Amino acid sequence: MKKGSPNKVILTALLALLCGGVFAQANVDSPYSMFGLGQVRNKTMNTRLQGMGGVSAAQFGKNMVNAANPASYAMIDTLTFLFDAGVYAKGSTFSTSSLSERATAASFDYVAMGCAFTNWWKVAVGAQPYSSVGYNVVTSFYDDMLGNYNQTFQGAGGLNQVFLGNAFRLGKHFAVGANANYVFGDSKSTTTLSFPDSTYLISSRRSRDVMISAFMFDYGVMYQGNVAPEYLLSAGITYNQKINLKGTQTIYIRSLEGSQENTTGAEYLIDTIFYDKNKDARFAMPHGFGVGVSLQKLNRWTIGADFDWNQWSTFRRNGVNDSLQDAWRVSVGGEYIPTSSSVSNYWTRVSYRMGAFYEQTYLNIHGQSINKIGVTAGMSLPMPRSQSKAVLALEIGKCGTKSANLIQENFVKLSAGVSINERWFLKRKYR
Repeated sequence: MKKGSPNKVILTALLALLCGGVFAQANVDSPYSMFGLGQVRNKTMNTRLQGMGGVSAAQFGKNMVNAANPASYAMIDTLTFLFDAGVYAKGSTFSTSSLSERATAASFDYVAMGCAFTNWWKVAVGAQPYSSVGYNVVTSFYDDMLGNYNQTFQGAGGLNQVFLGNAFRLGKHFAVGANANYVFGDSKSTTTLSFPDSTYLISSRRSRDVMISAFMFDYGVMYQGNVAPEYLLSAGITYNQKINLKGTQTIYIRSLEGSQENTTGAEYLIDTIFYDKNKDARFAMPHGFGVGVSLQKLNRWTIGADFDWNQWSTFRRNGVNDSLQDAWRVSVGGEYIPTSSSVSNYWTRVSYRMGAFYEQTYLNIHGQSINKIGVTAGMSLPMPRSQSKAVLALEIGKCGTKSANLIQENFVKLSAGVSINERWFLKRKYR
């Protein structure tokens, strides 16, 4: 067996430690993350595919881990060990019809590894956030008897997932795969009623802490075949299983003196009015599917399109509907490599990508669907004397609307990843 170069092995270990450290960091996300399970991540974890609008159901590569369709692992090069990792930074402007505010966030995106057990059995493992919660919303009111009073909604946390995937080739053209995902994490939400202009009225706060740990499963099927000597057609289908997540929640209501709005910002606990610790919590998760097609000219270009749908209208929190709707997404994208084998011009070996998407999220507030639209671009930069690459992706879009007194988010997201490709499974011919 051929060992990987020491420098790249060290780099892989450092990246794993870095991503593990960032994994637990909180994230300032969106006011809309107060609903459901928060901002649920798109299944496309790979930075390369993010630059193509998020198309993933029919995408595969011998040097790529595509967790969105586990059947794609079957196409990983038999002699290769793959390591992918990524981070992202996001800048947003949240606007209503009269106000606007900016926010930034940066966090871990994903880490994944893949290799072959046999020619027909490939394995992948990885981790990424499943959903994120991060908001701080203050609404102000006036009452003739109470005067000015505020309601403050705050939340933080989210769910993470680690996965183990297996894929199997079925003959020359078909492959099947499955991911076992362990989802875990906690989120904290508070609602505070305060009276900034009064020293006599007592503030109150309701807090809810939710912890979840459970398994979820998703499956994939993929077909690939030549339609001409240099042209390859692929199609993929994915399915995520309907399942019940189990967890615990702690709810308490407290009375407070002072508020965050006063001059000192000091708060003093007066009394705990209600306390319910470690009560069972159940979340009925929806099922969903995705389909995609892709056409590529080998080592030159790829185009693809996806459709994803999830039945979030069946989501339940302890048996109660959270006013969510079915979600769907359409994605299109492509990749172009000017000359993959060039040795004299570096930039002709760079992979260039573009894409676009339109998404109806699972949120429907005041009868208004919260939709998301965006365009993407990206590139892969080959590393010297290596098959490894640095990968960049840019996403520009908007989510939500200013209608019905709602909030519109305009955002720019930059993702950066590294794809390390090491041929670790070559037998020595000479000693």
